[in-house]
Amino acid sequence: MAASLQRARYTHVAMAFHWLIAALILLNLVLGFRMAFLKGLAQFNIFQLHKSVGVTILLLSLGRLAWRLINPPPPEPAGLQPWEKAAALAVHWAFYVIMIGMPLTGWLVVSTSPYNLPTLLYHLVPWPHLPVVHDLAAPQKAAVNHLSGTAHVVLAWSTVTLLALHVGAVVKHQFLDGHPVLGRMTPGSGAPLD
Repeated sequence: MAASLQRARYTHVAMAFHWLIAALILLNLVLGFRMAFLKGLAQFNIFQLHKSVGVTILLLSLGRLAWRLINPPPPEPAGLQPWEKAAALAVHWAFYVIMIGMPLTGWLVVSTSPYNLPTLLYHLVPWPHLPVVHDLAAPQKAAVNHLSGTAHVVLAWSTVTLLALHVGAVVKHQFLDGHPVLGRMTPGSGAPLD
């Protein structure tokens, strides 16, 4: 029984990545949407924090992706329909696209901004602009800035949509279908393999 429980759960490392990145994504969505309503120093400070959290999400997401490639996730619970398994896989990989793509598009926006503001992660660590795009001529730089800014906003709203789908699926499986999916990623609900 214990062995089958362990095989049905994610590792402690995967859980830590999942919940930390989820919390940071929620924080950064709030910061990102709030920035538009602020001015002056308040906007600048939230923008710097937004960039710092974004870089943190990028680095953690690359670590999470490496961990997942080395440590495959547990199999889906028995009883799921094939379309549900396919949808779960698609949503999970879409989250990786967002977790890596959103910080990268944000980094592109900052690197091609006409304001040329430096990034100082958490007011301590200088973070460089992307070298190739930062050195483009003004018209090309403006085009990349516009495209990456649009992509960043699209990814932000895609994140909101995917979060709703993800949480909705967990609620459906856990409470309506009786599939114990929540315990697969919840710390303290069993002893996962590390």
